[in-house]
Amino acid sequence: MVYENFYQAYNPKAADRLGIVYTPSAIVRFMIESVDYLLSQHFQTSLSQPGVKILDPATGTGTFITELIEYLPKRYLEQKYKEDLFCNEVGILPYYIANLNIEYTYQQKMGKFVEFKNICFVDTLDHTAYQFKQGDLFATSVENTERLKRQNDEQITVIIGNPPYNAWQENFNLRNPNRPYAGIDKRVKDTYIRAGQAQNQIAVYDMFVRFYRWACDRLTSQGMIAFITNRSFIDSNAFDGFRKLIAEEFDRVYIVDTQSDVRKNPKISGTKNNVFGIQTGVAIMFLLKGVR
Repeated sequence: MVYENFYQAYNPKAADRLGIVYTPSAIVRFMIESVDYLLSQHFQTSLSQPGVKILDPATGTGTFITELIEYLPKRYLEQKYKEDLFCNEVGILPYYIANLNIEYTYQQKMGKFVEFKNICFVDTLDHTAYQFKQGDLFATSVENTERLKRQNDEQITVIIGNPPYNAWQENFNLRNPNRPYAGIDKRVKDTYIRAGQAQNQIAVYDMFVRFYRWACDRLTSQGMIAFITNRSFIDSNAFDGFRKLIAEEFDRVYIVDTQSDVRKNPKISGTKNNVFGIQTGVAIMFLLKGVR
């Protein structure tokens, strides 16, 4: 929360563009417990089982990974920590904070310090299946490059997190546009945009949609995506193609709509009644592929 407040004051446009926002621990724990339940119900496994690989592609200060460390039973944690937990971060300050938070949380629970070697300093949206390698811009060291390669080689089971989105942006054409991502944007255009019928689909290039497209392509034949994002994909005309393809690509779709769109619900005017203290509505979606 301190980091979020600092960044909003220091560089509000970058904070909006990068999605600098703290995810409340209660939300994170709900998502983790829900994923664990759905894994049990539909895949006959659990988060604690060896080989269930978990990736947070926009980890921020490491909230999801630290909550996972707190959640997982101690008898499974050493193996999970070393082999099954992965995360990425593009901002240098949150990257270092996440690293410290993750290692400290593990040390507090296990009583010993172990370096966390599965966090990568990288822009996940550049880390695409369409390029087959990480862009050199963020490959700042041999160690980081090796971590990226190791992550690339993993068969990810669960992709979980709070991807960035333009929470404050009302006009995607004028205010604070995101930088282009050639590979992801082409995939968005060839899939969600092409499948849609709405006249204006510029909102479909929001950052959170790009992360959904990346995650859908990154997931293997069996697994799950769990994201908390802007809720506009639920009923906005611009997202008709997105909804159509989500229904086609996944076997089960579970949506928790927090009913927190201030513009549509005057009874919750202001910011205190929303998850992130914003006017934009928020939803959590769980996508399951390869259900038995």
